[in-house]
Amino acid sequence: MCSVVEKEGKTISEAVMHACEELGVSKSEVEIEVIREDSKGVLGIGSKNAIVRVEVKSEGLSEKGLLAKRTLETILGFLFPEPQRVKVSETEDRIVLGLRATENKGHIIGKGGETIRALEYMVGKISSVKSTKDGKGKRVAINIDGYKDRKKETDVAKTVAEAAGKVRQSGKPQTLEGLSPYERRQAYAEIGKLKDVKFETVQGRGKAKKIVLSPTD
Repeated sequence: MCSVVEKEGKTISEAVMHACEELGVSKSEVEIEVIREDSKGVLGIGSKNAIVRVEVKSEGLSEKGLLAKRTLETILGFLFPEPQRVKVSETEDRIVLGLRATENKGHIIGKGGETIRALEYMVGKISSVKSTKDGKGKRVAINIDGYKDRKKETDVAKTVAEAAGKVRQSGKPQTLEGLSPYERRQAYAEIGKLKDVKFETVQGRGKAKKIVLSPTD
């Protein structure tokens, strides 16, 4: 992905606008270097256009992260008339593309989250081109108006409820595995609502931790 461009315009503002359009970002997301200021000359003779060098502020973002942002904005630009601005953040293994709530929210998420999963797949594939080296192994996730966070909380609550039900029926411990630190915190909150089930956190493989539910004495 090209993250730096030089553009020419009748004025500095026009040159910056052209650069931002090509990069697919807003003016607030770039750093601007004026290479040459515009000049009207004398009686229109010897006039010169402005030239600027515009670079996307990476702020620790990978090349794949920047390309994923631009890719999602481009796709949504074909689907909806108004521009959809995307915010991007990264963890060690994920690129998270965030969207604000819009009237198109339901269409972007789709039934049961089908559309948002398809978008994640498409954006992930497109942003993993051969020329992309930095961040190539990271998975792309799209979160609109906190949808993924709320869905995750719902899924964790359901998992805890099902495990607690098995503990009550069998009287035997049940183990919750594969939870992220965030999901474990959600699980603890749900377990805290139960009066007949207790829990213990045990070490799993590597740094992973497991939550073991068992009947109260």
